[in-house]
Amino acid sequence: MENMDKFNKLVGTIFGRLYEEFPVPVQLVPENFLNHVIDVDDENGAFSFSEYFESTVKWLETADYVWIAQDQSTLAGPAYDLVRSERGLEALRNVPSSLEGNASIGERLSNFSKSKASEAVSTLISLAITTLQLAHEQRGIS
Repeated sequence: MENMDKFNKLVGTIFGRLYEEFPVPVQLVPENFLNHVIDVDDENGAFSFSEYFESTVKWLETADYVWIAQDQSTLAGPAYDLVRSERGLEALRNVPSSLEGNASIGERLSNFSKSKASEAVSTLISLAITTLQLAHEQRGIS
């Protein structure tokens, strides 16, 4: 599996969970996402998934899409209480005119993350990030 596909699946599943529980922080651990992101026959991906999960969460925090309310990581592995940031909330509230219906990206991610519709999740994450970036560029925000 290509890294961007894996990234989009993981971010989509994380955003779906955070959307369902907002504004309450949600404890997330890699084990809860492994089956949604890594194919059953991908032994290498499964072996390094904990590190990949941690790197993804840290990137989302650095990009200000999530806030780590509490880092509960131990030697056993990463564990974070996450909540969507204002920027993450804005990204998931966008309803692109190119999509039919009036459900926000967050609502769609929540539904897709439950059904494991991986291509749709990847597309929505790419769309959410791109839409937010364009909106910030139009407003002159970095």
